[in-house]
Amino acid sequence: MTTSGTYSGTITYSLSNQPDGMTISSTGLIEWTPSKASEITTHSNITITITTASGYVLTETYDLTVTGTCVSGNVLSIWSGDQRTSTDSTKFIKNITAYTDNASDNCGPNNNLDCTPSNNYEFNVTNSASENLHIGPTPSATKGNMFFYNQYDNSSYTYLFWMFGKGGTAFSPSPNFVHLDVFTANNTSSDNWTVSDDNTETNQEDQSESSGLYSSNYTGRYRYTSGNSDGGVIGPFSGTGYRIFVDLVGKSSLDSTHNTTDPEDLVASDNVSGYDLGTGNLDSFKYWSKDGSSFSLGAVDNFTVGYNTTLDCSN
Repeated sequence: MTTSGTYSGTITYSLSNQPDGMTISSTGLIEWTPSKASEITTHSNITITITTASGYVLTETYDLTVTGTCVSGNVLSIWSGDQRTSTDSTKFIKNITAYTDNASDNCGPNNNLDCTPSNNYEFNVTNSASENLHIGPTPSATKGNMFFYNQYDNSSYTYLFWMFGKGGTAFSPSPNFVHLDVFTANNTSSDNWTVSDDNTETNQEDQSESSGLYSSNYTGRYRYTSGNSDGGVIGPFSGTGYRIFVDLVGKSSLDSTHNTTDPEDLVASDNVSGYDLGTGNLDSFKYWSKDGSSFSLGAVDNFTVGYNTTLDCSN
């Protein structure tokens, strides 16, 4: 719908003949996420009605076609800003999917181990003091990656991976420093760090529980040299409401328990102090989805990833 001119009075918006769950806000923003197989079709004659304070009515009717294949499970999403306790729909970036293994025991140094999160990351085995990632986006010496992962036979439990650099691949200038803070909320599982590339660099600072839901705070203070990597894995995450807020820029709001004599804590990405957050001299830092799409995290200071809705393919 295209309009021109200026109107300073009150306008109300409404929808009719819309799919279940489709809404329109007081500013005219329409939102809807398909949640079942039967909604992968053409939805005809959806009508938007605009009414002015004087009673003037304008309507527009359109058809909406939804394509793709339905896969049952939780729909995960990424938003800019902090969306742990409420969701600002204007901050929505995109839906994302978790990487999964293919039911084969092809992880570990000999590609014959169960693809648990730890075996998938495979720290300090094939590559000294570095990752040897089996399932996920391709690591790079000069780039950072973040993504969700779950095992095919344990899809109720999801893990968040992040990593910088690539084991065995040189980069310059060296070393690089990455500092980030991570805050989790509404998790039905008691999460903790599962992998910390160089053990002491990923810390769970604290955790609380209320009515069976867990919230945790993490600090990541990473220093890695040419030919090595850094990163971590936290989880598991389960339920229908968990959110993970990642802060990348500015001053840390957490009091890190890292040893204050460690260079990881004393030297931040801008060589100022351990309370500064940043990604150092990485060329890019991206959030990846299983379909191969990505979002550049350099476009935001902080972001939230986590549960959005559930897709039911039985109807």
